Amino acid sequence: MCHFCTQHADGGKWFEAAQNYAAKMYQFKKKAAKAKEAEYIEKKKAELQKMREKGALIEEGEGWYMDDRGEFYVKPGAALDLDIMVTDLVQEVIEAKALNLDELPMLKKKAKSFMDKYHTGQVVTYEEAQQMLEITWPIGLMECICRRERRGMYNDPMAHTCFSLGVGLYKWERWPETFRGITFLSVEEAKERLAYFNKKGCVHTLWTFYTPYIGGLCNCEYPTCLGIRGRVDYGIDGILYKGEYVIVPIPDRCTGCAECVKFCQFGAMSMSRSRNKVTVNMQKCFGCGQCLVHCPNTAFKLLEREKALGVRDHW
Repeated sequence: MCHFCTQHADGGKWFEAAQNYAAKMYQFKKKAAKAKEAEYIEKKKAELQKMREKGALIEEGEGWYMDDRGEFYVKPGAALDLDIMVTDLVQEVIEAKALNLDELPMLKKKAKSFMDKYHTGQVVTYEEAQQMLEITWPIGLMECICRRERRGMYNDPMAHTCFSLGVGLYKWERWPETFRGITFLSVEEAKERLAYFNKKGCVHTLWTFYTPYIGGLCNCEYPTCLGIRGRVDYGIDGILYKGEYVIVPIPDRCTGCAECVKFCQFGAMSMSRSRNKVTVNMQKCFGCGQCLVHCPNTAFKLLEREKALGVRDHW
């Protein structure tokens, strides 16, 4: 069971806990901050100055800073675009891996610290994604930041693959760059769109906006998705966590058609040419279930990760 389930859902699946979508969760921190905003900001400024004087402040940017432990923090009252921050942090890791390997461990730690506190993702199955759409309201379909930043797909209907969820949508007019080309949907309309994305082979991922508030459900694919690419190619652990399941093959049903290999976004599937059967690397499996969706012979089953002893702690 992932640590978010333990921390934010009393041991159940944390993304099925209604409180993590609630208006109270979204507003509570802001209300608390407003009550002592001026006092808190001045206190934090004094702390930051002391950190500078002691050399304990590694890096400071517009609206954020990082301490000497590699912990990332948003400054009080700062209007930080979390989506843009993700793309910037991933780009730093990509460049360091190509140009400066010495900086790579700290940059990965910086990215993970940011993700866990503010904007992290986790893979969910199609069925779990459907449940998420039933829990929260309103629901909006919007442009994918990954498609926009990595493929240049601006104002392109094909880039509208992300669902924005919950009360944050009531501020969509104030944040046009965050809620890009938003279209509001009913639950049934959202489910129809989700079914379309699922049939196309998209991986479904939830996203927090100031963890544990869940405000997004994305449908993307490798290598466009920054979450998948950041985790699989660059080892940024906190950017995207594995799902609650792993896939298990049923060899007697496998005919060797390799459809599952085509739809696996994580490199977990391969074919045994001598046996003409699929094999699964459970260390690489994120439990998205796309192989099961597209297998014509139902040659897979989902197993709860906590019951798979070799990978139960691999998130």
